[in-house]
Amino acid sequence: MAASHRSKSNSIFAVLLSGWGYRAIPLGLLALAFAFYLIALPPGFVHNDEAHGAIVRIYDLLDTLRAVARDSHPPLYYVLLWGWLQLVPHPFALKFVSPFFALLALALVYRLVKAAAGPRAGALAMLLLALNPLFFALATLGRMYSMAIAWSALGAWQALRGRDRGWLLSAWALTLTHFYGAFFLPAQRLMAKGPRSWLREALLLTLAVLPLFLWSASALGPSLAHTVRTLTRIPVRPSPVEVLANLMGALGIGIGADGALGWLGATIAALGLATAISPRTLRLGLAMAIPLGIGLALTTRFPFYAARYFSPMLPFYVWALTIGWGRRWRWILPPLFLMLGIYGIGRTWAVYANAPIYVEAQRELYATLHALAHPADRMVFHGYWNQAEMALFYPETRSRLMAMADLANPGDRLQEPTWLVGVTFFQALYRPVAEALARQGPFDRHAWYPMAEIFRFVPWPDAPSWQPVQIRFEEGILLEAVALPDPVAGPRGSVRVGLRWRAERSVARRYVVFAHLWDEAGRYRAGTDREPEPPTERWETGLRITQTLAIAVPPFLPAGRYQIMVGLYEPVESGWRRLRTETGTDAAQIGFVEIRPLLDASRRLGRVLWDGITLLESGAWRTEIDGRPRWRVHLVWRADRSVPDDTHRLLLRFPDGTVVTLTPPEGWFPGARSAGEIVAEIWEWGEPLAPGHYKVFWEGGGHALLTFRVPPEGYQWNYDWIFLNRLPW
Repeated sequence: MAASHRSKSNSIFAVLLSGWGYRAIPLGLLALAFAFYLIALPPGFVHNDEAHGAIVRIYDLLDTLRAVARDSHPPLYYVLLWGWLQLVPHPFALKFVSPFFALLALALVYRLVKAAAGPRAGALAMLLLALNPLFFALATLGRMYSMAIAWSALGAWQALRGRDRGWLLSAWALTLTHFYGAFFLPAQRLMAKGPRSWLREALLLTLAVLPLFLWSASALGPSLAHTVRTLTRIPVRPSPVEVLANLMGALGIGIGADGALGWLGATIAALGLATAISPRTLRLGLAMAIPLGIGLALTTRFPFYAARYFSPMLPFYVWALTIGWGRRWRWILPPLFLMLGIYGIGRTWAVYANAPIYVEAQRELYATLHALAHPADRMVFHGYWNQAEMALFYPETRSRLMAMADLANPGDRLQEPTWLVGVTFFQALYRPVAEALARQGPFDRHAWYPMAEIFRFVPWPDAPSWQPVQIRFEEGILLEAVALPDPVAGPRGSVRVGLRWRAERSVARRYVVFAHLWDEAGRYRAGTDREPEPPTERWETGLRITQTLAIAVPPFLPAGRYQIMVGLYEPVESGWRRLRTETGTDAAQIGFVEIRPLLDASRRLGRVLWDGITLLESGAWRTEIDGRPRWRVHLVWRADRSVPDDTHRLLLRFPDGTVVTLTPPEGWFPGARSAGEIVAEIWEWGEPLAPGHYKVFWEGGGHALLTFRVPPEGYQWNYDWIFLNRLPW
């Protein structure tokens, strides 16, 4: 019976080691890995970099290539992504490309290592790569890195087999996917077996970079200047040793580790490589050292610190581990690496689910733009990723979005209200455009958001009608004439105001001019404050100044007739003292404007709160103003019937059941609503919130409008630099 049992076991073992068995193992691993990556794929973007690919949803192929060229990226990933989106035009499809190429990378690594060391080594390399936490992060991140890993494995395999034509194709694919892939071409050629002619190798490497050179000849010049300006403004400046440690930490435990765990992962990854050093792996070690050394050298000039940049090294990494570990280490290190990898994957997955990530911080910017921008406004973006994110979250705005680089001449006369959205790291790049637009028309909105600054500029008519007024203020300041081009305006629009001043004597102090909208009860509803140019302290007797202002009409403002009031006050350090007119008032009425309701022509579907009120959009976001955290709640709702007196308030319920009233938008007062009117509001809570789940209610309503989660305090996550991470678990 024992002999029969041994015979049966041996037959099973023989089947597993047969050709069909070795095919079944990698195929099973591929199926499990692909299913795992799809399940783990975050439903939303986990970092703003993922929005780079979203540009294919707002441009045609030619314009996509132009935008990619401006931002220092090769074109292949975006061309494939553009074609894929033509077949599957859904935002989620943007992320699906990464797990697909991760699957291809796993299959190619298996073939590569199998060709070098047999099927058992190939299966182990495939398993180590599938459960490597850095590979997992790149397989579930909507960028080109898993695609670069696949081309890197394909090139090494073709070089190992001596197929120069196939290697050339893979080299073109790699370099046109990721610029850094060019540094891996010599590493791949080291894998070629047999005697090789140096002349032939030089010719192959020259041909390999030829398509990249042709692309760069037209694209790299301006984009390289942009990249240099961009990289020199990044505040993280690690040394080459720190960059190497960051890479090793990401290889060992992934991007979801914090500083202490990052060092643990780096130590274990270094131990694994050290024990893999053998005569069989010397060539592999040199193949990894070439691109790694180039990258570390680049860090002396640029902050080239992200582990993902080195991602094409992953096939060489698992290949070296697989064939370099001796028998005694093979029983210890593979289980250790696999357990550490699963733990690192779990942490990365937890980060995806819990992090207050960059895109979420930017969501308030996009929601605010959507709430405040008039349906006819044009939006110009300094960062095309911001433009792509705006199109993702609000597809109906796509036709009104454009890149700053597409402004042929920002000094041309404004034809329509124009928003300018700049990335605050790079003020030197967009501020000149803002100054040029300001010379063509006043701006009525200016605000700061996390990583962004926004303006809205409105065109000024060529020949406005000026009306004499003769209003005298203190200090010898005379308002001679006004121009009011907008007798009628709508919510989200602008009320333009022209003022002609004359100094009846020299003015010794600086004053700020204000223009306000007051309702019939004399309550402030909206306004703008601007210092004239030149400042009043430089006004001499007889000097005439023409000033143009624009008042942004809030999207919540009820329809009605509003007074336009103007005046002057001293800056804050002087106590805000207003100048009085000769009649004793501290503001002068110069006219009226009729505000019309913003009606919903499309009758969008939404959530019916109760009879007559439909909630169209809602969201809650954390922001900071002057270093203080604020929570803002955005609502867009429709009055489906006339509301004679809108007096609603928003309530915030804490996890312990405490209920507080949120602060309404500045200038918010009750008013009448027309049937079909769209109202956009931004309410605020100005105090820190403890971790937990919070609910927002419409006063008098029984069901929560929305629920939002405050993450644990002290949370910090950067998917590039794990030593900056501070995670609470």
